[in-house]
Amino acid sequence: MAKRRYYYFVSGLADLLFDSGGNLPDMAEFRLELKNNLHPDDYYLSSILFLPYDNRNLISFLEGNEDHWEELGNYSRDTFEEYVRFLEPVIQENDKLPDYMVKVISENSRSEEGLDVMKVRKLLYEGYVKMAFDSGNRFLKEWVVFETDLKNIFSFLNAKSLDIDPEPHMIGDNSFTEELLELFRSGKDFSMSFESEYASAIFKIAMENEFIEREKRIDLFRWNYIDSITFFEYFSIDMILGYLIKYSIVRRWLGMDPETGRNMLQHFIKDTESRIISGTVKSND
Repeated sequence: MAKRRYYYFVSGLADLLFDSGGNLPDMAEFRLELKNNLHPDDYYLSSILFLPYDNRNLISFLEGNEDHWEELGNYSRDTFEEYVRFLEPVIQENDKLPDYMVKVISENSRSEEGLDVMKVRKLLYEGYVKMAFDSGNRFLKEWVVFETDLKNIFSFLNAKSLDIDPEPHMIGDNSFTEELLELFRSGKDFSMSFESEYASAIFKIAMENEFIEREKRIDLFRWNYIDSITFFEYFSIDMILGYLIKYSIVRRWLGMDPETGRNMLQHFIKDTESRIISGTVKSND
């Protein structure tokens, strides 16, 4: 089936430079442009890229955390509350939230052990990956594989630095995940050749000591990877999906100041500690 072409829409998009956001509209405004210009099926594909925000929001909701909410998610707090309030009939109708979110909400409501954040985070991310694969879109498939490999590399490095088993923190069951686990078990340095074309380059970036510089180099690597998988895409939804991710990267760094950088670092440390502590407790049980 031929891809739809959005000649006028793409021609009107602002040129994006990694380190210059100019006067770009905020993401909510850009999403409205997407909704008004894309075929509903293609707009649905763009909404999949925002599911990680929804996943984080669902964890905040289940934790009872009202201070943190990602405004870029597809679903509101009211929607989550509705699913909890009318759990059984809503699950039968299943007309709003993705199946994997409904499953997490349902299992959490029946659990007497409290919220296992590490397990829920993993289930939610895997649900997002499955939706991307089930979409049938080539770009989404390649992007989530890349992002998953990136996450697994950092999980591996965090676990290695603390000398704990990385397996509970790994996402997915594929050859690259097995390569990382084999590398950990062998106790060798990062000298083995990986099946993934970009793994060695990511390892080098991940070893950067300065946090903000490392984050910037990772985002630049994301940017270049998008260019590599959309090189022959002109005016198609794949090109627009890549542009959407680049747009979010530019918006992320727009107006970045030292205070924001410190907040990012503190959030990163806190998030990493919570994952490691949770995983360590589980492994000692």
